[in-house]
Amino acid sequence: MTKPKFKICVTCVGGILIYDFIKALRDASDYEVEVLGVDADAAAHGRLLCDAFETVPRTDGDDDGARWIDSISRILQAHGVNGLICLSDREAALAATNHKSWTKLGIQTSVGPEKTAAVLTDKLRLMTALADGGLDTGRYRQVDSIEDAKEAVGELGYPEIPVVLKPRRESGSRGVLVCEPGASAFTWFLENRLCGAGRLEHVLQVAGENSIAFSDFIAVPYWAGPVYDVECLVQRGRVVETVARRRQLSNIFSPTSTGHIVDMNPVIVDFARDMCAILGVERAVDFDIVLRPDGKPAPFDASVRFSGSVGGGTFAGVNIISQLVRVMFDLPLAVFDIEDGVPLRPFRTLAAIPKNNADQLL
Repeated sequence: MTKPKFKICVTCVGGILIYDFIKALRDASDYEVEVLGVDADAAAHGRLLCDAFETVPRTDGDDDGARWIDSISRILQAHGVNGLICLSDREAALAATNHKSWTKLGIQTSVGPEKTAAVLTDKLRLMTALADGGLDTGRYRQVDSIEDAKEAVGELGYPEIPVVLKPRRESGSRGVLVCEPGASAFTWFLENRLCGAGRLEHVLQVAGENSIAFSDFIAVPYWAGPVYDVECLVQRGRVVETVARRRQLSNIFSPTSTGHIVDMNPVIVDFARDMCAILGVERAVDFDIVLRPDGKPAPFDASVRFSGSVGGGTFAGVNIISQLVRVMFDLPLAVFDIEDGVPLRPFRTLAAIPKNNADQLL
């Protein structure tokens, strides 16, 4: 029997761990794939792993993503693409808004309905939907001003416990400010992103210096327990694959993985599956969940895409990336048996690339 062949566009191929993703995408015996990579950076290193490459506009301009939608739509049709996998939050959210149009053109995507995406990418709406659905999310408070911020951190337990103030619609630790009782000064966690901790007065000073008025923020207690990245793959309302990885990061606010361990903690896995049911998830999703000191899980972020470190699951026996392709194109699903407890670390490596890229240099 001839194997089906798909031409799949993968966005954000400049990601640090893109090699693991592309390798897993190609590593399937029941289909063949031609990969078209796209990125805003013409020198994106992942372009060399792809069979073809195109540049697209950034999604963070003043046009609300319209240029990206127009550009990617032209590229998909020009290359005869029949599948689109988004690897950044903003691109996935934009793709969800165009989901129906691309489906009519015969282009399957990694994202689900626009309505669900809008909830998952707004931390306040996410927490509210889960709480309304009966899950114990832990306490949270909407913040829309500096006065709200001051009141919220007090209501949530500061100065007895740390409290986090963060934007509702940002990702990758952008804008995360921790009100830390007893801090002697504000400590920056990331060099190129506004993220750090200090006493409330320190946080307010840094916010003022960076023109942050705390509009569209959310406040939550800072839970010091283990943090999990949980990938779920959903097909017609049924969770068909789940991979949970516990973070082992030297900097817990790092926007990219510096270490995980596969940890299929049933408390976390069951909680993530409940989240999928309540939120009406379809296809790829990633949840960030912390295990509180009382042993109960609390969600704090979600994405309508797999995380950048999703390829790590293949080393534990579960290629959820190839399984996504099967879900997108309604192929028979593979059966995987996950090995729990596999530690994962990123390493720089040499990799074979398509021969048509042999003259391109990094």
